[in-house]
Amino acid sequence: MKLTYAMIAALAVGLLLTGCEKEDAKGFPKVDYNKDGKIIFEELIVVFPDLTVDEFLAADADTNGSLDDKEYTRLRQARDAGKKLDAASPPPAPAVAPKAPPAEPDKAAPAKAAEPAPAQAPAAGPAPTPAPATTLPPAGPSAAAPQAAAPVAEVVETVVAESGPAEPAQPAAPQTYTVARGDTLSRIAKKFGITSKELMAANGMKDADRIDAGRVLTIPAPATAPSGPGSSVQPAVTVFVADYFAKSSSGDITALVDLYDTSVEYYKKGRIGTDVVRQDKTAYFDRWPERTYKAAAATVTPLPGGNLKVTVPVDYTVKRADKSARGQATFTLMLRPAGGSFRIVGEQSAVTERK
Repeated sequence: MKLTYAMIAALAVGLLLTGCEKEDAKGFPKVDYNKDGKIIFEELIVVFPDLTVDEFLAADADTNGSLDDKEYTRLRQARDAGKKLDAASPPPAPAVAPKAPPAEPDKAAPAKAAEPAPAQAPAAGPAPTPAPATTLPPAGPSAAAPQAAAPVAEVVETVVAESGPAEPAQPAAPQTYTVARGDTLSRIAKKFGITSKELMAANGMKDADRIDAGRVLTIPAPATAPSGPGSSVQPAVTVFVADYFAKSSSGDITALVDLYDTSVEYYKKGRIGTDVVRQDKTAYFDRWPERTYKAAAATVTPLPGGNLKVTVPVDYTVKRADKSARGQATFTLMLRPAGGSFRIVGEQSAVTERK
């Protein structure tokens, strides 16, 4: 009988340990996919698909664009209770500094006249800071939905042209492309932003319909970039920017992703590949099915090495069945010359005004 009790106890302990090892699917470490110690909106909607921008902003008590462990715990507790956070939800209680015990008078020292006590210091806590710039996800402004209250002025990313003459752009190294099975001349030309005639001329081709798989083609050199900040925007940049926003409005993911280089410095995600760009754009387009962009004149700044920094003010409107938002944003695209066009090697954006 004692042996039976020992076996039962061992089995109970084993089951307990097995239960402890099971990871909480909604725990902070599990939801923090990239393990950077914070949870952004895109990570959170995987766990709570019905999460709204307003609820995320209500949970983001320090308005830094992400949730820490404490903020996420507050959001999850509300969800577990069948509730949703909103602007009226009370913020988490700040930590209160413990009061120091009153000092006992020195019995050996002569009594002194009582001095007025200094004003009590406020409870320890972080000093108020301006709200950070709102970084927009993929093809439009992130968290573009109207906020219930914005008592602190929003800080907007400002792109300032470098002072003094810019260094001359270095000519880009000649590019080549190996023809794959199923490629056509027009498709290859479009990929690099050039015409079929330019591609044929650069490779001494006579017949546009005859192109063999495995052949290495030379891509024509890019057009010369502007000489410095404030110079007129070259037509190729204007055409590229218009094409970028047209594809962002239409939702043609494949055509839009074709505008990016194989490696992109992309918002808070850092340097990523086009597969991540595709996922991010798809998620944004699903969240805002209707999008319109009206781009103003772009400012072009040449960078050492031949790349260009293009800053574009944009009036945007995004809609879905239950909500719409509009305002102004500033897009900053880093472009690498590619043939007669460009490839996006960096992208950032920030909301400057909500209407």
